[in-house]
Amino acid sequence: MSWTGKNVLVLGVARSGRSAVELLLRAGARVCAYDRAPETLEGLPPQVKRLCAPSLPDFAEFDAVVASPGIPVAASAKLVPEVDLAAEFLDTLLVGITGSNGKSTTTVLIGEMLEASGLDTGVGGNLGTPLCALVGRGHERIVAELSSFQLEHARKLRADVAVLLNLAPDHLDRHGSLAGYGAAKARLAELQRPEDALVVNRDDAWARGIGERSRARVFGFSSERRLESGAYIDGADLVLAPQGPVELRVPIHALSAASRRPVANALAAALAARLAGATTEAISRTLARFAGLPHRVRDVCVRAGVRYVDDSKATNPAAAIASLLAQTTPIVWLAGGRNKGLAFDELAVAARGARVRRAVVYGESAAELERALTDACPVERVANLAAAVAVAAACARPGDVVLLAPACASFDQFKSFEERGRRFAELACALPEGVAAGGTGC
Repeated sequence: MSWTGKNVLVLGVARSGRSAVELLLRAGARVCAYDRAPETLEGLPPQVKRLCAPSLPDFAEFDAVVASPGIPVAASAKLVPEVDLAAEFLDTLLVGITGSNGKSTTTVLIGEMLEASGLDTGVGGNLGTPLCALVGRGHERIVAELSSFQLEHARKLRADVAVLLNLAPDHLDRHGSLAGYGAAKARLAELQRPEDALVVNRDDAWARGIGERSRARVFGFSSERRLESGAYIDGADLVLAPQGPVELRVPIHALSAASRRPVANALAAALAARLAGATTEAISRTLARFAGLPHRVRDVCVRAGVRYVDDSKATNPAAAIASLLAQTTPIVWLAGGRNKGLAFDELAVAARGARVRRAVVYGESAAELERALTDACPVERVANLAAAVAVAAACARPGDVVLLAPACASFDQFKSFEERGRRFAELACALPEGVAAGGTGC
């Protein structure tokens, strides 16, 4: 489609919307930018018309409407998701990654593997740089994390290599049901062509089912069983065998801690990167040195023999459960925030199976979490994260871990999961060395 002279409305200009505005201007469109926050409209190019109002404008006067992912909009013939706009201008191989948990880590791993192979690689999408901002930069590869919000109305985005990691309940407040949430993510695979590659998690029923229906070339990975081809664990080794014959075998102990947590991310990344042109040498080096991402099961400090671990990115129950079960020492668990329409029943099962000494719940969902967990482990409810850290410090014993794995979004008390994680680290690192004494609360 030619955008020259088109009258285009951009909904939301905080991040991806601003990149869409800039791309549309370069394409010759006449742009009107809408946002509910007047400060967000500041700094736009002078030729952009600005519109600030509590409700969405009438679409009738516009030729097209480009929606930022965070703004829920009903499907419309005029609607162009930001990722579809970018797709019209992309002229390089695209690797797209979606799933409920592990997207960011897998995305960055793939990007580092391709860069280590000597390929100029842009990394972004839902992570960091918006897809529209990666257009025209001369990259040889683009690796994009893609959320359900970005994919739900996509019609043109085509990934040369698509990765489906897993599906667990999340964002049901927007999608209405697990089926609707899964259908949004499935768009990534549905838009592929027969010559494209689809990487699916053979251990996940949702991903496996999409692979069975796909018209693309399907490649699988599994951390639970040996496969005839793909990427899998064989004894104590990670094996990469896209076409069947083994191309790379790496001892799991040679992987960095971040690459092993969980190893499914490493398997998916190695397979996708290889299909996108990475060398086996680069894949092996990256798996050995990968440092991981902030706020994803990261040790922040040790105080009085107690480890404080930030997994603020565990914003749904499935991610929190994985974090709990990965710990090998007794846990004082901090959970809470804004629920995304999800049930907490499985958290109680995990709390019984993990070594949870006490759960400290806080924020909007504190009462709901307390009800769900009260028969599984000792629970204490507090108002906010600062109070939760104080209670945890008084309760934890030397050798314990205080784990922030909230199972909820951060937006009741913080702007983002990153801000929540930083605040947790500040609170933990400010504790005096003598706080933990196996104390009064446990």
